[in-house]
Amino acid sequence: MADYKTIISANISTSVVERLHGKTKGTRSRVIERALKAYLDDMNAFDITDLDSRQLMAALTSRDDISNALKAVLLAELTS
Repeated sequence: MADYKTIISANISTSVVERLHGKTKGTRSRVIERALKAYLDDMNAFDITDLDSRQLMAALTSRDDISNALKAVLLAELTS
């Protein structure tokens, strides 16, 4: 089946448009299509709810921005 094309309208910041200046319309369309596909594909790539609570607690214990007191609580729960 043919992959038909359609024209869409979108508001894009002028700074991004300036960066596209000098590119042909076909090139701009391909760049925008690739960016949209990557964005849409990535939306389904990871969902935090896919991890169970124990995995999340283990990950939190290795972070530098978690206090030692909270790490102790998490580790106590993980070992129980």
